[in-house]
This record gives sequence, structure tokens and C-alpha cells, in this order.
Amino acid sequence: MAYFQSRGMNLHYETVGSGPAVLMIHGFTNHGMVWAQQIADLLHAGYRVVMPDLAGHGLSQIADRKTTVDDLATDMVALLDHLAIDKAVVCGLSLGGMVAQYMATDHSARVRALVVANSCVDSTAPDVVAANQSWIEMFERPNGPLLRMQAIWPQMLNERYRASPTADAFRASWERINGKIPGSSFANVARGLQAFKSRDRLNGVNVPCLVIAGEFDRLFPPAVCGEIATLIAGARLSVIEGAGHLSSLDSPKQFNELLLQFLHDIA
Repeated sequence: MAYFQSRGMNLHYETVGSGPAVLMIHGFTNHGMVWAQQIADLLHAGYRVVMPDLAGHGLSQIADRKTTVDDLATDMVALLDHLAIDKAVVCGLSLGGMVAQYMATDHSARVRALVVANSCVDSTAPDVVAANQSWIEMFERPNGPLLRMQAIWPQMLNERYRASPTADAFRASWERINGKIPGSSFANVARGLQAFKSRDRLNGVNVPCLVIAGEFDRLFPPAVCGEIATLIAGARLSVIEGAGHLSSLDSPKQFNELLLQFLHDIA
């Protein structure tokens, strides 16, 4: 297992392959290996795949204080420094997409191109803050991370995937990992999410950008996710038919085709 240091924390990552780097940033309460279904296609296409566990997630050190999206973006720059990667294609989903946006706006010299999936430009709206607060309250109950997983599982992935043996295996793995993480760690990241707002920053992004939405994403529907594309000059928006919020997981073939075509186009 590989670790790097950022903000005084010990953070976990995995990297495979060689060639131009693609930094893959997972979503809230998930972990780096959620990108397992993307690895083979990216390796075959000649890319180096870098998959961190965000602070407070996976095998990284727990978040013992409020952790903002700015903090997480700082961590990702520290990871690139640690790996001596000058620039990377940055691909993030949901919370990872928020981190990717801040990397492109505040650390633009490190971003070769941007892929934002199933994300948004604003977590400060009252309804989003209310939902976030309900997550915090759930995390702080006994077995909070597992309780939240049980509550959100049907909302995160399409029905076809949830009925598959692959989904059963992934859910069991996810539960084993999150069962070892204190709810306070996720609660502290959720508190930091409440300040996220990229709308006024994105007009300065001048790298190629692909925005991916899921047709049936309940958390960030295509109209919400698509706002990112309207704010970045030249960005393209693609909606995956039938996909839920974790589109890279429940619709990997379509997700990978979009990602690889984008990488081909910017090469």
C-alpha cells in the first residue's frame, strides 16, 4: 500500500501503468478502487491511472476536523507532487467532481484536462444543505456509515446494476471498508461540503472539459450536472442513458467509451 503526506495527514493511493497520468477522484463515502472497471481500458489506451482515497475515506487517515473541498484539492496537488507528475487529466465523480473543479480553477497549472461526472456547482443551496445535515446526523449515530449506505444504495445506482452479482460483491466490499471508518470522519467531510460553490470560478477554466451526467441520477440530475458545461468555455456534456448517480459503476461501458474518446480527442 502506498501513502503520501498532505496537511499533516497520511493519505492512501494506488497507481498502475505508465504514460500520461489520469487522476481518478472518487465520490463521497467511497474509495479509490471504485474505479476498478475503468482501469483496464485506461491501461490498454496507454495511461497511468492514479486512484487516491480522499481524506477521511478508504484507507486514508480519518478526518478529525471539518474538511473542505479546497482542502481535498490541496491534497490532490500534494499527491501529484509526491508522484512527480507535472500535469494530469483530472477525472472526478460527485464529490470527486467538485474537487476536480477546484483543481481546475485554483491549481490550473497542474490540470491538463478535466472530466467531471455526476456533480454540481453549488452545495450551499438550502435544500442541499438540509440533505447534508441529515447525512451528518445519520453518520453520528451508531454504525452511521453503514446506515447511510443502506439508505442511499437504491438512489445511487440503476436497477439493472443493483440486481447483478457484481453489485452484491461491490456492496459487500464497500460495507467492509466503511464499517471500519468512524461516522465522525464522514461527518467532517460533509460539513466541509456545505461551503462548496464553483459557479463564479468556472469561467476561468481554459482546459478541455468533458461533463458526464446520468439520465436517472437523483442526486445531481442532468440539468444540475449540465450547468458545469454551460460555465466552462468549450465543455461538452454527455448524458449516459439509464445511468444513475454512480455512472462509472453502473454503466462502465458507456462511461469508458466517453472517457476514452475524450482522451483521444485531446491527445
